[in-house]
Amino acid sequence: MKQQERKSRNQLQADSRESLPELDCRTASRTVAFVTAGILTSLAGWWVGSVRVEGGLSLPYVRADLIVVSFLCMSPLAILLAESMTGVLKRHNRVLFWTVEFVLFIGAAGILFLALTGDRTSVTLGQDDAWESFILRPTIAFWLLISSLLLAGNLFRYQESASTPRQGALVWLLVCITALVVPAFYTQSRVDEMVTQTEEYLGSGRLGDARKLTREICVLSPWQNIGGTSAGDLARDLDRDCYEIERNLAFMKRRPVQSEEFHFQQARLLSILGQLTAAIRLLEPWTGKSGASPLSYQLLGNIYQQQENWEKSERYYQRALKAWKSLPYSEQQQAGIVAAWKGMAFAERKRGNYAEAEVAYLSALSLVPTADQHYLLAQFYEDTQQTTKARDHAQQAMALNASRYAIPGKKLLTSLQQQHFGCLNVWRRGSL
Repeated sequence: MKQQERKSRNQLQADSRESLPELDCRTASRTVAFVTAGILTSLAGWWVGSVRVEGGLSLPYVRADLIVVSFLCMSPLAILLAESMTGVLKRHNRVLFWTVEFVLFIGAAGILFLALTGDRTSVTLGQDDAWESFILRPTIAFWLLISSLLLAGNLFRYQESASTPRQGALVWLLVCITALVVPAFYTQSRVDEMVTQTEEYLGSGRLGDARKLTREICVLSPWQNIGGTSAGDLARDLDRDCYEIERNLAFMKRRPVQSEEFHFQQARLLSILGQLTAAIRLLEPWTGKSGASPLSYQLLGNIYQQQENWEKSERYYQRALKAWKSLPYSEQQQAGIVAAWKGMAFAERKRGNYAEAEVAYLSALSLVPTADQHYLLAQFYEDTQQTTKARDHAQQAMALNASRYAIPGKKLLTSLQQQHFGCLNVWRRGSL
């Protein structure tokens, strides 16, 4: 009995010693695979980001975060398939393995060649071809990842294990879901954010920025609606509108006039197209002169607001307010004063100067006590957790313009009741 037990222990020790090299090999293989996938994902994200900076769409991914998510989610599937090919196909049929590997390398080289030699300012698909992006996104990620993993295996030449563990059906199902479903849900969530931002751009007259986002939405989600209009139809409408503005600008450049009003009109059209730096260059020389128009100050305040330069935005809105007050009373003058107060309030709010922002909002309200002004104040008080004031102004906005503010006003009141520390006051003093 003792001899049998001793033999069993010796056999176990021998088996464990034999399994150590195989375990080390598998660990090295996984380490190389994960490092390779991480490096390729980082490079792909950087490349897409650089293309976007230059004005291209870098299809089919459009944005850096989308390609990073696609590559990361595809990595587990690519790693399992690379291990299966190396551990099973290579041992049983090396000719077939080398053939498949050669095809993958040629395809990956073709993808990289097209990506690096394409025109970065027009790397895009037509709207009719946008559906191809759904196939291209996972296909490109899979092709580049598995090619890189096989290439890394050839370069590092780590020892192949004698046996490759077979993964169960559940594991393969999970990695397939991760590779295909998760990126699709993430992409749709980003599209929803882009739709909201596009509607904001359209509401503020920023047609150039709206056109750019709409083109991206057409690529990522061709069936998407924006404000009740399909993304494709809206993109065509915006292209037509922006083309007319570009024609007007071209005509103005051919017949320039050295006047502030002429340059103001040019800068206004440039700001609509999203060419903010060019608009600033046209306007700033005139604002340095005495007697400059408040419209020039106001437009510069709006442009710096779009650039999120809150300090300069507030400064130019202040100068606009001073210029408007120096003019005789008129409807345009009153509207200009209100717009200047609102611009100052927004800039101060973004800078965290809530007391100054409140004064500016109240000043605009005192001049024009409309539903719009009340709702702006309600939103401001909601952000600063002054729930009682927020409730009062929201209810006044709903009373003055129920058709426009009934639904958003109820949502704001519900938010106050459910989330803010002062919600007891809202419940006590009134409910929906």
